[in-house]
Amino acid sequence: MKLDVLVAPAFLKEDDLTGCQCAVIDVLRATSTIITALVSGAAAVHPCLDIAEARRDVSGLGRERYLLGGEDMGQHIPGFDMGNSPLEYMVEDVVAGKDIYFYTSNGTGAIRRAHAGSGKPVYIAALLNLSAVSSAIVKAASTGSLDGIVILCAGRYGNPSAEDFFCAGLLVRKLISGLRESGIETQPGDSAIIAAGFATAREGQRIDVLASSDHGRFLRSIGFESDLEFASELDFYDAVPIFDGERVALLDRAS
Repeated sequence: MKLDVLVAPAFLKEDDLTGCQCAVIDVLRATSTIITALVSGAAAVHPCLDIAEARRDVSGLGRERYLLGGEDMGQHIPGFDMGNSPLEYMVEDVVAGKDIYFYTSNGTGAIRRAHAGSGKPVYIAALLNLSAVSSAIVKAASTGSLDGIVILCAGRYGNPSAEDFFCAGLLVRKLISGLRESGIETQPGDSAIIAAGFATAREGQRIDVLASSDHGRFLRSIGFESDLEFASELDFYDAVPIFDGERVALLDRAS
């Protein structure tokens, strides 16, 4: 089975995702935040392509039903209820039962593009839920209905990001191992091989990888160093969010 990594949506070609299962990674911070919100009891997260879409989607909804969340260029969006720090979304009293309409500079667009390109549900991945996502993808691949697996990194403003590439490499390693145990041999592409090598070299340095990246340095400069520490936690959650084209919700892994 084909297994590859795309370092940013800008590198997507028209047929890269056709017939493939896709996972999207935006460690800093969209996918880390989405996972946290859902585990904290949010009903769903709706990834929006821009701020205007988020505002348009909530028009006419009862104010008690939703929250507007996200960031623009790393900063809080005026008029939005919440930002893009995963730590904000750990407060169950705030997010429980709410639909969160969510826009970020990189992650939400990557999620939407992944679904548009593959036509399949998209897994939401981060360091926080790496093993759970790997297990879910292996289970999906075992049905025999996939042409391949593609890990799409959100990157940063069209460019690759070290933290997403690192997380992708760890996921590649887990997928190769899990698929082999299920009797499925993989054919990793060059990007997947390089990502796995990078992850192996830096495996015990997760916080350093995040903190030394371009986006990590930026977040530290605007006061979000605690987000780096949290987002670097490996397998903090045993949960798998999945985007069906309209909303992200937790996958029912019992079925």
